[in-house]
Amino acid sequence: MFNIIKVTHEQIEQVISLRLKLLNELGELKSHEEDKLIETSTREYLNTALSKNEFISFMVVNNGVPVSISGMVLFKRPPYLENLQGIEAYILNMYTVSEFRGKGLARKLLEKCIYECKKNGVKRVWLHASEDGRPLYKKMGFTKKDSEMELFL
Repeated sequence: MFNIIKVTHEQIEQVISLRLKLLNELGELKSHEEDKLIETSTREYLNTALSKNEFISFMVVNNGVPVSISGMVLFKRPPYLENLQGIEAYILNMYTVSEFRGKGLARKLLEKCIYECKKNGVKRVWLHASEDGRPLYKKMGFTKKDSEMELFL
């Protein structure tokens, strides 16, 4: 049974594990040393960012095992016409373990992220999409802008 939870400090190690799987699958980490560097740096980042509500993550758990994850960074920038409040969110770490793909988990996580954005007054959501993720983001209303995709709420 799938259960979606909002990540707290208790799930940091699970977040790190899924992030490492994602980065290795994308070929971004080339050695055990690079894995360790990302693991340590991510742990430090999450300990701080989760406390300050600067990083929000949702995780799908199946029978106690994490199988899919999302992450987003909330930040404020100077206002511009489309976003007078200047509040934005960058979505990253969208990942589903291979044997659980195609079950709509990423969509459910993305919906949670968008709901959380609206709750926090976010006006612009953006991300860098993988080839696999691009169709989902397009279905959810994201449009391509240069190398990123964005959604105005």
